[in-house]
Amino acid sequence: MRQSGIPLILFLSLLLSACGFQPRGQVPQLQNLPQPVYISGVQAYSPLHRELSSQLRQAGVALAGDGKSAASLLRIHDRSSRRRVFSVDSNNRAVEFELEESLRFSLRHAAQGELIEDQTVRVLRILYRPGSEVLAREREETQLREDMRRELVGRIIRRLQAQG
Repeated sequence: MRQSGIPLILFLSLLLSACGFQPRGQVPQLQNLPQPVYISGVQAYSPLHRELSSQLRQAGVALAGDGKSAASLLRIHDRSSRRRVFSVDSNNRAVEFELEESLRFSLRHAAQGELIEDQTVRVLRILYRPGSEVLAREREETQLREDMRRELVGRIIRRLQAQG
């Protein structure tokens, strides 16, 4: 029984790694990206820029301090953060909201031109906000937005990896 379990575990782990599964928080490596990369279109110390810089560094990408010294330019534009009513209760008060974080990005090489044309990345979440616990609701939305921003940047990194 024990000997037949080991090959099964090995087979399942190989199958899991072959499907592209990665543990949460693990960033793919981007060796094929022309480096250094300059990030434009977002303020240097904004939460989005900090998260993008952090994940790019984790992916092995060198970042440029300015656009002139960069081999490639990662442009972020049309960033939006929205909240829409998703459902209401019996008193016609909003209790669920759909949160959306989206942006468009492109990657341009200094000599070769556009490496990645404009692409839209979007993350949606549903936030349940009952009428009570006002402070907890605000903190929950803030935390959820941070998680969405992290996922948004993760999607950009995966698209950069797929193009490379």
